[in-house]
Amino acid sequence: MKRCPECRKDYLDDSLLYCLDDGTPLVQGTVLDEPATAVFGVPPLGSSLSESATRPQIHTTEAEAELQKSSGGVPERQSLSAHRAAKPLVIIAFASLALIAGFFGYKYFSKTNSNEKAVRLSFKPAAELSFNDVQADFAVISPDGQKIAFSAGPDGRNTLYVRDLDSTQAKLLPGSENPLEPFWSPDSRSVAYGSNGKLKRSDLSGGNGQILCDAARLVGGSWSKDGVIIFAPDYRARIAQVSAKGGEPQTINFPEDFPDERHNNPIFMPDGRHFLFRRDVGDQMVGPGVERFGIWAGSLDSQEIKQVMTDNSNFVYTPEGWLVFVRNDTLVSQAFDAAKIAPSGDPIPIISGQTNAIGNIRRFSISDNGVLIWQGAWEREYQLTWFDREGKQTGVVGAPAKVAVGLDPHISPDDKRLVVKRNPNNLWVIDLDKGTDLRITADFGQLPVWSPDGSKIAYSGNGGLSIKASHGLGDAETLLPGPNFPHSWSPDGRFIIFLRRGVKTRFDMYALSLNGERKETLLLNSTFEERSPRLSPDGKWLAYASDDTGNLEVYVQSFSTDSKLGADRKRISGAGGIMPEWRRDGGELFFIATDGQMMASSVKTGGSEFEFSSPKALFKTKMLNFVNNSHEFDVSPDGQRFLIGTLI
Repeated sequence: MKRCPECRKDYLDDSLLYCLDDGTPLVQGTVLDEPATAVFGVPPLGSSLSESATRPQIHTTEAEAELQKSSGGVPERQSLSAHRAAKPLVIIAFASLALIAGFFGYKYFSKTNSNEKAVRLSFKPAAELSFNDVQADFAVISPDGQKIAFSAGPDGRNTLYVRDLDSTQAKLLPGSENPLEPFWSPDSRSVAYGSNGKLKRSDLSGGNGQILCDAARLVGGSWSKDGVIIFAPDYRARIAQVSAKGGEPQTINFPEDFPDERHNNPIFMPDGRHFLFRRDVGDQMVGPGVERFGIWAGSLDSQEIKQVMTDNSNFVYTPEGWLVFVRNDTLVSQAFDAAKIAPSGDPIPIISGQTNAIGNIRRFSISDNGVLIWQGAWEREYQLTWFDREGKQTGVVGAPAKVAVGLDPHISPDDKRLVVKRNPNNLWVIDLDKGTDLRITADFGQLPVWSPDGSKIAYSGNGGLSIKASHGLGDAETLLPGPNFPHSWSPDGRFIIFLRRGVKTRFDMYALSLNGERKETLLLNSTFEERSPRLSPDGKWLAYASDDTGNLEVYVQSFSTDSKLGADRKRISGAGGIMPEWRRDGGELFFIATDGQMMASSVKTGGSEFEFSSPKALFKTKMLNFVNNSHEFDVSPDGQRFLIGTLI
């Protein structure tokens, strides 16, 4: 590698003698002494790195604030694998204000262009906004290569924005609260996305977001030139189709013996009838059906399906006939015959050594004319930290770590152990005195809940709502198959309170009986979202968060021994609240306010009515997750110390 001593650019081609920008003689160099600088050399589709190393390298620093342009004379290269001309490359680099995520891209120009152009861009949201870095979500380039849609907002309240590449302004799309998985219309004039349990579209010409149909938790979609949208409405649901004007969605028919679960990331082929989709069974899931993961092809007109690749990656198909996906942490392109619906040749590396995976989700998008957005993995410095009631740090658990999602810490009933979720989504139990740990799950586990005696842990796993011994030995037992999310175990051990997404009602609340017949009882469902249910220590009151006011607020209702909620609903929070948690003696209820304040309300649970005082702010937290379903803090039995997943 060689470096220009003036502009500090690095070149992968050691045969170069002079900087392609300013003509300065190059010297041997390295980028390791500049951690704030990202340097990338990306070949065009159908061209390996060695075939296209003679091109400018682009570096983007946090301090850059405006679009800069430069050009260099780089000849056109030939694609050896596809026997076709590869077009020169334009690299676009984006960096967020806090370097939470980086965006990298390239663009093809026509073969008549003799010069390669390089574009530098420091992409920052407005001062009051921050990128959405708590969802496995990503920015997407429009088909015409001129606009980017991305989610951002203040204090975790994210909405969808669109920005032209040649502009410094981003346009908010009204009615796009909590956007998920945005994708563009073919004419680049509209964006579709998930929002609060619905599939919506927003037109750039103006107006509020239009609801097209229900989609409990959108997991990808695609918009055909015929005005048809295909989409995955939830993690474990069949792909459906709906008109781009809205209507009742129709489930796409697959063979009866083809598993329903984990179909996502559908993308139309050029004919607007066939499509590709991904079946994700999890990185470490084993057992019957595991051979069916990967990239599959289906049709709107028949039940015919076939597996086209075994790679467990989301992907993009380009009009020039390339399938772009991630293999072994390298972004690659492979020639793909849309008529035969089959790949050909060998994959060719595009970007390597730049992690952008969140679990099994790789974040990138490509326009019809070849602009690629490559968004780096967001990882934040994070520490499980003890605080007293004044917000003074009194200790830590474990070492600092870089994480994409929080650890969801829960203290055991005896106050001696801690269960956490560690990447990649597995549960561990930590001995708080000795600092040793035990692995509980081997394939997937999230949302852990202790049994009242501390002998078991309930969690959401690949098989569904499961329980396992807290010492980690033995097999897990699946109590309820499917996407069910446990949050509270009743003090008498009789019930587990859990959430499940409804098609039209978002997260709904249920109780699962553990005595005798495993019977589930619906506690609360509405058109609004219920979150984080927590039973009081005496088992008589249920605290939870709901967004029926437009913001998440904390409520309490009575809970009977026959697992029914009373009509005595009381709102505890005054200006937003999430993650309710009880003191072990039932004398206080804690929660997190919208601005991150730890709030406390004195309560009385012994009578026939629930009594509480106006919540008071204790101290300001600095937590990672404000929109996810996890619970980022727990409280000591006496209510004097708080263990909080904290950004550092």
